Amino acid sequence: MVEEILTFKGESDGINTSGDFALNSDLIYYGAAPYTPPTKIVIPFGMKAKIWAKRISGEGETNILIYYSRDATAATPAWELVGFEKLASKGEIVLEKRRPIVLRSITGREGFKISWSMPAAVKAYVELEIEFTDGD
Repeated sequence: MVEEILTFKGESDGINTSGDFALNSDLIYYGAAPYTPPTKIVIPFGMKAKIWAKRISGEGETNILIYYSRDATAATPAWELVGFEKLASKGEIVLEKRRPIVLRSITGREGFKISWSMPAAVKAYVELEIEFTDGD
């Protein structure tokens, strides 16, 4: 059984009221400089991505949305909402799950992205603990 837990971090731009987080992790390779972190993560063939913990902070009200696509490699993927968290005001929340959000890859094209939505543009931050595994 292969198993790896990665921490993904993202930051909103503070200018727009909605967008997708660019996700940084120590094991994600961005290619040649200048480095551009991805806004979507493709789950390797036959593996599962289990979202165990979410840490959200921001300077104001922020909605965090987790989207899943059956073909994240398409030019314009079709995304479906699979998770939602709300930071009601300036501050921080930490959410750890007994039962994680499980996203499966059957074809190797499935993936996910994390987005933000807010009434007024402010800085917001997200940190996710995600386990990638080929087992249960």
